[in-house]
Amino acid sequence: MREPDLGQFRPRREDVLVSVCLAELSPGAETFAKLRALAARLDAAFRFREIVLVVDETDHAAFLPIIAELANLRLFVVRRGTEYYQRRVIAAEEAIGDLVVIGHLDELARLDLIAFLDLAERENAVAMAFRPARRPIKRLLAWPFIALGKLAGFHVDPSDFQSLAVPRTALNLLLAHEEPRLALRFPPRDPRIAVEWLRTGENVESRNAFIGLARRAQLFQTLLVHLTPTVLSLVSLTSALLAALGLAYGAYVGVVALVKEALAPGWLTTNAMLAASAAFMGFSTLGLSLGLQYLLRQQARSRAAPAPEEVNQVDLYAQVAFDLNVAQDRGAG
Repeated sequence: MREPDLGQFRPRREDVLVSVCLAELSPGAETFAKLRALAARLDAAFRFREIVLVVDETDHAAFLPIIAELANLRLFVVRRGTEYYQRRVIAAEEAIGDLVVIGHLDELARLDLIAFLDLAERENAVAMAFRPARRPIKRLLAWPFIALGKLAGFHVDPSDFQSLAVPRTALNLLLAHEEPRLALRFPPRDPRIAVEWLRTGENVESRNAFIGLARRAQLFQTLLVHLTPTVLSLVSLTSALLAALGLAYGAYVGVVALVKEALAPGWLTTNAMLAASAAFMGFSTLGLSLGLQYLLRQQARSRAAPAPEEVNQVDLYAQVAFDLNVAQDRGAG
């Protein structure tokens, strides 16, 4: 006889607010059905939840019916063409939950969302999902990103699911990172931010190594740009070494000119020019690289993000006060 699943009889939690952020949605019956199913799964486990949607300004009208249907569904409108990773940042900044999921709708439909949230809360860590069985071609395409990610200080693997669950404290650290767009997709290798992985055998049809080529190219470029401080440090070291070699070679040329009575025609001038050129190039490149590093450190943490417009206003705090039957008397002494 099959034993009943005790998890389905677990009472709804009332001590935590869960936020689910979705930044890539296309209006349609299938999307709306998945949103209804997602809301039902959350409502079965948590009393307080919200779903944050970030959509293009040209699509927001199509989402108005589902907003009217589902409670605590927040819709934010951004300019068309806003970068996908920037949309995730916007959604995370607007979320107010104690536990926040930044995910992809198709992936969340395949994941055990409640176990995903429990893992993040229990370990107080960023929870990510991955599928152990991967095709060799996908692994081959992923290794350049993995190598760049390690150099840049991120847990980068494009084969990992895009969805992650994170407690509020860790989310604040991710948003405070100098590159929050990457940090909210690939957690940084930071001792303050623990990372846990949830193994799943489910496969998502929309996840294909060749479908998101443009996004992967953008990710590759972003990783290279983020490596700029490291590259400049290497340039500084090599430039200093080149300048030192130029000076040493110049000293060698001077000693030879003093010691040797007869030199080959043109040897002194040629080698003196080589030594001067090496020293000049080394000092010039060193000065430029150090100047760029100084400017990078003085630069603001990030540019102003595109301000979203919230279509509907949801006051979850008022709902909590009403459900708990709490009254505030401002005139009480």
